Amino acid sequence: MTYNSLRELLTSVLAQRPLGLVFDIDGTLSPIVSTPDEARLYPGVADLLEQARDHAGVHVAIMTGRGIEDGAAIVGIEGLTYIGTHGLEWSDGLSSLHPVQLAPGALDYVEPGKYLLDLVEQHLFDLPGVVVQHKHVGGSLHYRLSPQPEETRHKLLAMLEEPARQLHMSLSEGKLVVEVRPPLAIDKGTDLRRFAERFAVQSLVFAGDDRTDLDAVLEIARLRRAGLSALAVVVRHHDTLPDLLSHADIVVEGVPGMTDLLREIIELL
Repeated sequence: MTYNSLRELLTSVLAQRPLGLVFDIDGTLSPIVSTPDEARLYPGVADLLEQARDHAGVHVAIMTGRGIEDGAAIVGIEGLTYIGTHGLEWSDGLSSLHPVQLAPGALDYVEPGKYLLDLVEQHLFDLPGVVVQHKHVGGSLHYRLSPQPEETRHKLLAMLEEPARQLHMSLSEGKLVVEVRPPLAIDKGTDLRRFAERFAVQSLVFAGDDRTDLDAVLEIARLRRAGLSALAVVVRHHDTLPDLLSHADIVVEGVPGMTDLLREIIELL
């Protein structure tokens, strides 16, 4: 896509109000790091998000697989909508200042999720490099630091598949991570639609980079067929899923490319 055609595409969507801008964090607004606690917004991103928030008729959301408190702490900007744990948690602003709403039925899976994460923690001696990240419901098992990541992945799945089945929990995967999730029909796609309906947006832009972002990217296409002016942005890394790239309206190169696009969006606003 040429620069002029990109601007033309963005201009047609951004001109309509209300406008929704929805962003993933890791790999989209924050570079991929070795452990979850190291994540920081790319330089300049916080200022650009604040500028977007301050435009009339623009609603900005952060939609992350992280727990909502974790995601909100990384971004640290009041006045945005925060959606955590792949859509299970919602807050109308920083979760330290606003109540967190859990999806209906999610509380039933707090203990099963904890059991599975505790099970992994009891076997960390055999899983070098694995980092266990607890969330309100379920959690993430990161193996980016593992000296043998594919072997570690197989060990994690072999350990969890049967107990997860017995506890009616779901296992999903992202980039070098296994996710322990409740079996609810909630994902980034369902909550993207919820966000669009809540603010009655006429136009919508979503940006993400990982497997769970595919649900939102596909939802963008469904919303567009329903008459919404919508764009899906995919941030390309060396390991980005081909399915994500094939369904993207705009592809940017890495987090620096996403930051440049966000700067372009602010200029057009």
